[in-house]
Amino acid sequence: MKINKEEFQNVNWYTLSNDNHVSVTISTLGATVVAVNTPDKKGNVENIVLGFDNPQTYPKHNDYFGASVARVAGRIKDGKWRDYQLNQNEGQNTLHGGNKPSLSYVNWKKISKFIRPEEVGLVLKRFSIDGENGFPGDLTIDAIFRLNNRNEFSITYIGHASKQTLFNPTNHMYFNLSGDAKRSIKQHQIELKSDVIAEVDAELIPTGNLLNVDGTPYDLHHPTSMQSILDQVSDGLDTAFKVEPSIEAPQLTLEDPESGRKIRVQTSANAFTLFTTNEPQEPFKINGNQDMAANIGLAIEPQMLPDAIHHSGFGNIIISPSKPMMYRNVYYLN
Repeated sequence: MKINKEEFQNVNWYTLSNDNHVSVTISTLGATVVAVNTPDKKGNVENIVLGFDNPQTYPKHNDYFGASVARVAGRIKDGKWRDYQLNQNEGQNTLHGGNKPSLSYVNWKKISKFIRPEEVGLVLKRFSIDGENGFPGDLTIDAIFRLNNRNEFSITYIGHASKQTLFNPTNHMYFNLSGDAKRSIKQHQIELKSDVIAEVDAELIPTGNLLNVDGTPYDLHHPTSMQSILDQVSDGLDTAFKVEPSIEAPQLTLEDPESGRKIRVQTSANAFTLFTTNEPQEPFKINGNQDMAANIGLAIEPQMLPDAIHHSGFGNIIISPSKPMMYRNVYYLN
């Protein structure tokens, strides 16, 4: 078990490595997961998430590659909560917490790192001031990254607030289990323990209705190829699947039969938003030398259901000084 540090101008990358040739690289810029390196069935170690080789490239693209998203992941209708007007950075709506600034593209502070016989970890912190992006209250966010020798990689987000405010973070890793994004995700198989999805309107804002997945392309109770989903969902996925929160059992499994790689994901939140990459407006390279393209990655965003503040039954994302909040997501990398 070890941690290596790579220094750039104003940004540091920390690589957490276990004894099984698995490693995870974390950037202080946006508390971003830059790389997750795992062996395939032949022992070839490659990166299974989309990212860039240089931290300066990340702010040039607003696709949240591997970034921590806060204060609130997803969309908030009209950017309104109570009497607060939030930053409207997607039409009239707030997306991923706003962008003045976006917490996904600012530096987080390294608080500590730890190396133990069976586990290594890194703690990053971000202090968001009262009124930032229109949100009330000072909010302190701790992001705790851990990797152990069981090939379990976890991200824990803890929020402490000075007054009532909103907290619904996620990590926005795009997965491609072929390794170094050398193939599309179409041959990946996905399984997800979800009975309903959140219906959305033309602006992708939840209506409040939860739609049963039976008989639809969103029924993922059994392993389903991404190809079959994409054949039926012409615009790709940008869909919130409701799940039962768990601190023990993974709710989602993604597998690439050709490489033999598989990940299982568990969240203490009540949803996964799945998003398939779209064709870029301008060409650029991902993972060093691969062309960014539609369906080259699947974003798996564990979070509370989007726009929860406007819909009963979507879960509570309001925190207060006496009620800090913690979300824990675990990625089983085997």
